[in-house]
Parts: sequence; C-alpha cells; structure tokens
Amino acid sequence: MICSISGTAPHDPVISPNSGNVFDRKLIEAYISEHGRDPITGDALSIDSLISIKTSTTPAPRTPAQASIPNLLQTFQNEWDALVLETLTLRQELLKARQDLSTALYYHDAAVRVVAKLTKERDDAVRELETLAQ
Repeated sequence: MICSISGTAPHDPVISPNSGNVFDRKLIEAYISEHGRDPITGDALSIDSLISIKTSTTPAPRTPAQASIPNLLQTFQNEWDALVLETLTLRQELLKARQDLSTALYYHDAAVRVVAKLTKERDDAVRELETLAQ
C-alpha cells in the first residue's frame, strides 16, 4: 500500500470511498480540513466517510535507496530549502506588516493633530463669542 498523497507506506491507512485510493490518515484529514474534497477526484469528502484499513503493526523496512547517504543528504537539503523559503516569506510578511503599521501610525498621528488643532480653534472661537457677548 502506498499513500496517494506522500507516495510512502502509510502508518494509519484509510481508503477514500470516492476514489478508492489509499491515504495516510493524518495527511488526508489535514487535506480534507483545508479543502473539504477528495484530492484525486475533487468530490466532496468528509473525515467521517474515510474507511480504516487493518494492517500489521510491523513497520515496513526502508529500501536501500531510501536509506542511502545521497538520498538522506537530498532530504536534508530539501528540508533546509523549505525552511529558508519559509523564513524569507515570514520576513517579507513582517516587513509588510511593519510598513502597514507605520502608515497607520502616521495617519493616526495626523488625525490627532487635526483634532487638537480643531479643538483649539473651537475653544478660541467660544472665548471670542463670550467676549463679544459681554
């Protein structure tokens, strides 16, 4: 059995009644939670409709290709690249949030200054009206 999402042997295999494909429970539940559909057919799918498969508890052995040093290095490189890309994305989002905050603070400061100026002008106008009324 091979998971249709990851392409590896599933730890907790389930079958989708829509497509008949095998998935690892964690992966398909995450996919359904996000999209609400079967990843193969695109039909609506709920977590409750997944069918569990009973398997032996013996873990599948790693193939020599999976345990080879070049393959492990490639895996580490892929993980590193993903982390660097995620860090870059987070930094870009942080810079955008800082710019948005800076702009919002600038507008707020300008609004406070306008309100203070208008309040002062109003108070001056009220004082002049009081002096003219006397």
